[in-house]
Amino acid sequence: MSKPMITPQKSRYEPLESIASGTTSRVTVARDNVIGRIVALKTFVHGFGEELEEQFLQEARLVGQLSHPAIVQLYDVGIDEQGAPFLVMEYIAGKTLEQRLTPFSLTVQRACAWAADLAGALALAHRAGIIHGDIKPGNIFITPHEKAKLGDFGIARLTTQACGADRVKGTPAYLAPEQIQGAEQDQRSDQFSFGIVFYQMLTGVPPFEGNSVGAVCSQILHKEPVAPSNLNPAVPKALDAVTARCLAKDPLERFASCEELAQALYPFTRARRAVAASWKAPWWMRPCRLFEVWVVAAACLLLAGASQLPDWLHARYGMPAPARSYYHPGVPPEAFSYTPQTVAATEPTEMLPETHGQSRNEDVETKWMAIRVEKISLKAFNQPDSFSGSSFDQSTIVVFPLMSSTSEE
Repeated sequence: MSKPMITPQKSRYEPLESIASGTTSRVTVARDNVIGRIVALKTFVHGFGEELEEQFLQEARLVGQLSHPAIVQLYDVGIDEQGAPFLVMEYIAGKTLEQRLTPFSLTVQRACAWAADLAGALALAHRAGIIHGDIKPGNIFITPHEKAKLGDFGIARLTTQACGADRVKGTPAYLAPEQIQGAEQDQRSDQFSFGIVFYQMLTGVPPFEGNSVGAVCSQILHKEPVAPSNLNPAVPKALDAVTARCLAKDPLERFASCEELAQALYPFTRARRAVAASWKAPWWMRPCRLFEVWVVAAACLLLAGASQLPDWLHARYGMPAPARSYYHPGVPPEAFSYTPQTVAATEPTEMLPETHGQSRNEDVETKWMAIRVEKISLKAFNQPDSFSGSSFDQSTIVVFPLMSSTSEE
């Protein structure tokens, strides 16, 4: 069988800054001189043998085909000039989940949203036949847009095999019981590690703690963790059942798949009770109590009775009711009030014609009478023969003089 070729990439990736270093690998920020983008360059300290090198290349090809918003994208794989294998991955300009986790620093809604996205990413990897093997807060990256991404798929298993076959594969505090016991692991092993991380996201502390690796492994094998709601009152009781199922000692008691786990988490990403416990709804959003409904109804009846009280007093006791005011927009209020009119008694002698031989010098006593002519609508008067050009459509005031003359005989 021919050996797979991993050609060195000389001077393509220019290291810029070291961001992490461990016992098995180191991570630096580098520039891809061919494309011109910033990438994360992960170089392994120990070289791989021929067998592991073939497995490394095969798994790198599978991981490179994964495309999910919650998975760190793998761009390239190769061996440098010193013979050390390396991975070229998407650079996340943010922090790891380990740096973000402090007691109660995450709301329940945010923790469930991130956990649901990570569970969906694991479901995609498991369908492709890839087991992560080292799920921990240090391998989960938080983007500047507050999105979670999972990295380092399948790397822990290869690096520990390269360092020594007797070492436990993965981080001890996040191992599944079957990993500690050396049994075969599958996708449900990732689910147990995921449950430890999710427990820490909800409470701020891991479910299994100890002063040594042996003490932590003993708790993972035998201890049942405290319910998250006992440490964080904002956690609903239903989430206690989800975490307990993920952390079941028997793999058969866990979720059948990470897809089922993601579906169990989605309702808590939108539930109102998943909001921080310190938030209180304003008074107009709270449901009405029966007492408040009766108070509002009594107030409405009291207002309705008060509007009818003057009429009732007038009908019962003869008390004068206040005059009602009728006002129409555009009509002055003076048009609805009556103003008495007075007729001045004057003697316009120069305007009176001479009558029956009387002269202007005669003593004439004149009285004026004002007659208000209302609207007249008579068909007979509207004939063109009778009153041509006249109209009785408007109210007019006709003034007639009433004269009484006295003369000396």
